[in-house]
Amino acid sequence: MSLDEKALAIPEQLSQLDPAQVTELARIWWGGTTPHMNIRPALNEPRHMGTVLAECAWHFSNAYAQIAGLDQKEAFKAICDGWTEAHARAALTEKEVAQ
Repeated sequence: MSLDEKALAIPEQLSQLDPAQVTELARIWWGGTTPHMNIRPALNEPRHMGTVLAECAWHFSNAYAQIAGLDQKEAFKAICDGWTEAHARAALTEKEVAQ
């Protein structure tokens, strides 16, 4: 299967909106042991990206519950724990780079 065949479809709800009001913010892939992404910081307020990321975490936890049979609350906690751990690693890396 090619990478193009693995790409997700554009959500159907967006076809009802004016294309000038729609912006793709990110494409995220998992390759090997790390994420790979293209991002577009198109939101006027960076804090709105926090809302987007929180919505992603919630939707992913629901998907894990529906598709993988995990408990939604446990999946959400695991996602949040992964976020916290990644931030701790990033903070260490930033300190090392600053030295």
